[in-house]
Amino acid sequence: MQAEKHLFATTPFLGAFLRKRAVERLFSGNSREAALELAGAVENGHPEADAIIRRLLRLQHGSEPVMYGALWNCWKSRRFEELLNRTHASETLLQDLLRAIEAMPETDWGNGMVFTIWSLLDRDDIAEKIEAKGRHAPALELDALFGLVRGNPERYLALEDPDHSIFEKAWLAATSARRQRISTTVLKSQNPRLVAAYDHAVRDGHDPQLVIEALKLCGDHDALLDRLHGLPFTSALEVVAYWEESGGRPKNPSGKAVAEAAVALYRELPGLLPELRPSRPPGARDIFSFWTERYGSGELLEQDLSSPDPFRRAGALFAGAQRGSVPRSRLQEITLNGAWPEKLALHYLVAAPEAGSRHEHVSWLRPQDNIVAAILATRLPGSPEESSMLMDRLHTGAGPADRSAGLQRKLLQLLGLLQGYFLRGLITVDSSDDATEKTAVETEEMTDMEW
Repeated sequence: MQAEKHLFATTPFLGAFLRKRAVERLFSGNSREAALELAGAVENGHPEADAIIRRLLRLQHGSEPVMYGALWNCWKSRRFEELLNRTHASETLLQDLLRAIEAMPETDWGNGMVFTIWSLLDRDDIAEKIEAKGRHAPALELDALFGLVRGNPERYLALEDPDHSIFEKAWLAATSARRQRISTTVLKSQNPRLVAAYDHAVRDGHDPQLVIEALKLCGDHDALLDRLHGLPFTSALEVVAYWEESGGRPKNPSGKAVAEAAVALYRELPGLLPELRPSRPPGARDIFSFWTERYGSGELLEQDLSSPDPFRRAGALFAGAQRGSVPRSRLQEITLNGAWPEKLALHYLVAAPEAGSRHEHVSWLRPQDNIVAAILATRLPGSPEESSMLMDRLHTGAGPADRSAGLQRKLLQLLGLLQGYFLRGLITVDSSDDATEKTAVETEEMTDMEW
């Protein structure tokens, strides 16, 4: 009681002496109450708070177990707020904290303290001390989180987690920065089990493309095929292209058959892609020819070089640069800071100075046919109704030279093939002798489906 009375003494001349004696008595008491009193004094701004906290950090579990345990439990209950604030402001106190962490008993209680501090600070030096002593967190999700964040997936893989709940809890406990590091660990691991846990636990919170890339790296082609479920058909085309290039295939017989058929269809696509339209739309003029004709008069050229309209400036610049009437310094300035039409005009001149060697670097774009866009946007597996609707819209084509109709048919065949795998039936565009219609749909193992 006497020690507590003088802990904040401010008596002239004697105040510092009384405070020091009170602190010494509390430390010598080695009791739970003394530890809490000293921790409270630090929080309440004791004049010698830094000296007190340094002594508290040097307490030993072996020689002062009661005071030691009470102190750290007190700090933990307050999320180490005062301790961390002071260590942020003092490198000396930080080093004391690191030494205290290293000396923490290797029990569930001590390991829990260490991992809690790591989770709050996320410092590499603390993590290195954990790894050096082979510590494990008593909470499985925290131990898994540590390993995944540190790029050591074996910490998680050593755990039994059939329903991926441990991974999910670790993910939920992670900050956004740690989640990025977990994603990197998963991507680099090339471990199918880890990828599956990641995909299951955070399916709605990550980029599916990361999972696709991870499955490619670990060579799990069966999971790669199954992961296409719910993704747009464009993603499926990327995976089929990967199979075509790498030669990898699922091990499951049905999956392997689908992959083989998909690759075969994919190989036929390049020959069906539409050619670039060689001519301009009716009524359009070549803009460079127009500019050359327009600025035959030097007077108009000078006027439009300072026009507020960037297209007029671009035309005048094009004609003037050809004649050499625009200073080189101005050309350099426009190259750096000009509007994009001006840069476009200069690029055309600089990229191909000889008229005979010029090539168009801006081409007319042909919009996708609606049916192709609809196929590419379909999310697998889609539905037979959607396929039937697309089938109804399928162009019959004018003959073998009609690439558009051929491309649509081939894409729809590929879509139907993948739909068949996910719906456990087969939907194909049938051109066999048994079909009465050129765009007939054949189904298998779908006896309850109505068309």
